[in-house]
Amino acid sequence: MARSDTKTADKAQRPGEGRIAMLLLAPTMIVMTVVGLYPLLHSLYISLTNYNPTFGGGSSLVWFENYARAFSDPQFWNAVGLTLIFTAVSVTASLVLAVALSVLFNQRHPGFVVLRTIILVPMLITPIAVGITWRVMMMPDLGVLNYLLGLIGIPPQLWASNASTALLSVILVDIWQWTPFMFLIVFAGISSLPKSPFEAAAIDGASPLRAFFSITLPMLKPVIVIATLLRIVDAFRTYDTVYIITRGGPDFATDLVSVYLQRVNFRFFDLGYGSALSWLTLIIVLLVVLIFVRLTGFMKLVADKENR
Repeated sequence: MARSDTKTADKAQRPGEGRIAMLLLAPTMIVMTVVGLYPLLHSLYISLTNYNPTFGGGSSLVWFENYARAFSDPQFWNAVGLTLIFTAVSVTASLVLAVALSVLFNQRHPGFVVLRTIILVPMLITPIAVGITWRVMMMPDLGVLNYLLGLIGIPPQLWASNASTALLSVILVDIWQWTPFMFLIVFAGISSLPKSPFEAAAIDGASPLRAFFSITLPMLKPVIVIATLLRIVDAFRTYDTVYIITRGGPDFATDLVSVYLQRVNFRFFDLGYGSALSWLTLIIVLLVVLIFVRLTGFMKLVADKENR
């Protein structure tokens, strides 16, 4: 009863407190609305036109012709499929590696602090530098990767130069660069877990593997869900490294949505159609996020956290 009264007292506001908060936030909200909402609405309008600045003469409304064109565009849906594969494989592998590294580095061993710092380095490098570095490393003749494979007797690989291995190659680069991001979040979560459940499990004779699946993973679920959600959204908009390494090739094998949109908008300057594709991509991302939120029970986790 006392705890309930305390929560009620904490939630109570003094007269005018909410109004003052709104006034203080108003300038920021107005600027963010103008900066964010206007381009969004303008792009929606452009998506209903045949606007192409290279033709001159302005633009005219074509309403939903661009969207109808998009639904019959095999290249766009190929790009969507490749992006979904890229996102699913990269995020899943990054999550597994992040959890494994977090469990490993949660142990107190000499030198682990330095190794944890080294692991974070790929995340700190700009995507353009990452793309250039890996493009050189993946060169079939002069690349260091094939040199290392030759030392152990494996024949050289074409890596990003072959349509059958190019997508896997850029996925590996993405995993290398962004696993540290997930590791940082998961490691922070695993470091903050209470010790008492693990001590009780050890007294009961539970093995480390059983404790991991029965205690660590369930308690880490909110952290894992948030980290995965952030990476899904980020992976969908991956552009820099893929474009620098493969330009979307060979034979459109790595033609992700971001690369295809860049080509439509800034190489062909078909801005009306490109805006329609951008809106369809936004809808697809929202659907993927909603499905993920529904399957993981994210909103229930948030509600349980607020009620504690």
